[in-house]
Amino acid sequence: MKRRLFLTSAAAALVTATAARAERLLVNSPGDGFLNLRTGPGSQYNIIRKMYHGSAVETLEYANGWVRVRHESGAVGWAFAKYLVRPAATNVRYVYSPNDGYLNLRTGPGTRYQIIRPMYNGEAVTLLERSGGWVRVKHQSGAIGWAFEKYLHR
Repeated sequence: MKRRLFLTSAAAALVTATAARAERLLVNSPGDGFLNLRTGPGSQYNIIRKMYHGSAVETLEYANGWVRVRHESGAVGWAFAKYLVRPAATNVRYVYSPNDGYLNLRTGPGTRYQIIRPMYNGEAVTLLERSGGWVRVKHQSGAIGWAFEKYLHR
């Protein structure tokens, strides 16, 4: 009886430890700008959706170099672990504008200001200052301007 109780307790502790390992990671696929979320742990499984560079996932399970994740969109599936990284503790964000694939960098905090350049999905910016829903950023090209914060993700 004591052995059964011990095994039950050990199994419960293992489940708790696995749940505690869940962490927030970022898609790191700057080359093509996305990572496929699949129905199973392998490239032979169907693609559920594209997860864009810089978007966030929560880890759920690990299997042979693949990670079952919950994407920031709410979709759950499997991703190749090589392209998931821990977020840096900096003010770096990544452009993610799902409808048109780019975000305008402007001379001031609002749409009435002139466009400096488009910033494409997956490109990095460093936050410098906030004003309402807008942030002053330094783009990876070196250009400095304002962008709408809603479209910048960790």
